[in-house]
Amino acid sequence: MATTDASRNGASGTDATASAAPHAEFGSALEELIRSVLKASGRGVPGGETELTLSQYFVMGALGEKALTVTEVARTARVAVPTATRALRALENRGFVDRERSAGDDRRLVTVALTPSGRAVLEEKHSWVSDRQRDIFEGLTPAERDCVTGALTAIAHQLDEL
Repeated sequence: MATTDASRNGASGTDATASAAPHAEFGSALEELIRSVLKASGRGVPGGETELTLSQYFVMGALGEKALTVTEVARTARVAVPTATRALRALENRGFVDRERSAGDDRRLVTVALTPSGRAVLEEKHSWVSDRQRDIFEGLTPAERDCVTGALTAIAHQLDEL
């Protein structure tokens, strides 16, 4: 008669099934979260009169402190370089960012910075996002609040490694 890991470790088949239930529930909840994020990213970032995609919002956020190269924008915004390039092109066409060629020896180096109108749009969107984040947090129970930040951070790191 073949033995299973569960029977070798003294666990009954029922225990193995019971331990699979939380894993399955977690898997379903994680898939639901991913679907919600994808759905939200397709809608873009609401709030205010200006429409932005989620990638455009993250790219603008990366430029909030200082001018950066496209590669630095992508790294800071945590998006792929082609995604940053597309977002920057669209933002430049709308007058939200300016590109500037280096005055130094390497004229190939281009930095990108927010324009005053881009900064105003970023502030408007950031305010809306911050308000929604607060609403979500306040909708949680105290017990959920205690564990959610750490859990979401851990999940995000695990997903980055996929």
